Amino acid sequence: MRAVKKDVVAMVSARQAEEQEMLLMDSQSETTRVSARELAALRSQLAQLQQENRLLHEKLNAALDGTGLCLWQGMIPSGELTVFNLQNFEHGQMAPHFELWRAKLHPADATAALDSYLGHLNGKYPFYEAEYRTLSPDGSVTWLWDRGRIIERDAHGLPLRIMGAHVDITQRKEYELRLAQQVQTEPLTGLYNRQAFSEASQWRMAQVQDAAALLFIDLDDFKAVNDSLGHSCGDRLLLRVADWLRHVTPPSGLLARMGGDEFVIYLDQQVSEATVRQLAGQLLAHSADYQELDGQPIQIGMSIGVALWQGNGVGYDQALDCADRAMYQAKQLGKHGYQLSWLPAP
Repeated sequence: MRAVKKDVVAMVSARQAEEQEMLLMDSQSETTRVSARELAALRSQLAQLQQENRLLHEKLNAALDGTGLCLWQGMIPSGELTVFNLQNFEHGQMAPHFELWRAKLHPADATAALDSYLGHLNGKYPFYEAEYRTLSPDGSVTWLWDRGRIIERDAHGLPLRIMGAHVDITQRKEYELRLAQQVQTEPLTGLYNRQAFSEASQWRMAQVQDAAALLFIDLDDFKAVNDSLGHSCGDRLLLRVADWLRHVTPPSGLLARMGGDEFVIYLDQQVSEATVRQLAGQLLAHSADYQELDGQPIQIGMSIGVALWQGNGVGYDQALDCADRAMYQAKQLGKHGYQLSWLPAP
């Protein structure tokens, strides 16, 4: 009996174990089915979110297209930079890290740009804003207007994330430069005009400590060239004279066309009576070489007046008037020569 009872108990235990195993397998199977359903649902949600993200990105690009705005984000602890829409830029042109961006800054603009950016991160400024140039490996320059602000901080108030936008303003800067050049130069020769020369000379004259000089140059018999060969030929002669004056004027000097056939040169570096006389002699010697223009023989010379002074006590109008009177003295003495006049110390 005991043996039979033991067999029955063993059979019942085995049966119970089998049922428990089947229940466990059913439970695992159900769990697997639930996990698969949840995973499929998560994948579906992810695909939907990715699709929504693509649509939002397309809408962002469409909204910003033509504005020139490039949106960017900076992860401050890591230095990672991301530009969300490239506009007219190409992949690889946008620096992916703060240090790479810093390295691209033009040396003349880096201090101001970094002061604004780091000053904002440190709480000095309410936002970051700067206009600066970046340098490409090929040496090309791009002007940017850039603005951003911190949008996320950690529990201690330290900045984590900054977002902003920049715009390529290279064309605007080039236009401003051309406009400034047009304001400062006269259209035929591209030399300083009367107003720009006056302003630049006055500023320089206020700083000078040693000798300085102003040469007033008038082309002799230029009217006869215009009358006999026409104004177009006269303009070409003025261009040749301007080119040669650029060549002989020291790099530190200022050169301008005052109008008509009158030119002026201002000098304040290594100036002495001897160096000024040497320069005037060079001008006279070279003007005699202009013997033919467009196949036509011409006869032209220069009358030059030189004003010399010491220190910064002489005014621009005073120096110009002195050089002008010296030039007329040269004309009265037979043209194609120069006269030099020292201005008295104030």
